[in-house]
Amino acid sequence: MIDLKGEIWFLASCVELYKDEKGLSGQAAYNYLRKTGALDFIIKCWDGLHTTSPLYVVDSIDEYIKNHAVGGEA
Repeated sequence: MIDLKGEIWFLASCVELYKDEKGLSGQAAYNYLRKTGALDFIIKCWDGLHTTSPLYVVDSIDEYIKNHAVGGEA
């Protein structure tokens, strides 16, 4: 069963974590994660990611962007 409400909450939390870690505004973090395809990564991997630490989530996002960025330079 899909927990869309949980996925949306988690996605918003990841944007918040990422913005705080990188010193970005919320809009800038969201735009960057969308541009690089990291939002799709977070949604696809939320089952595993949402059970990990905030640091692991941010590291996983950075690793994804490093290896798979679709929006140009990461």
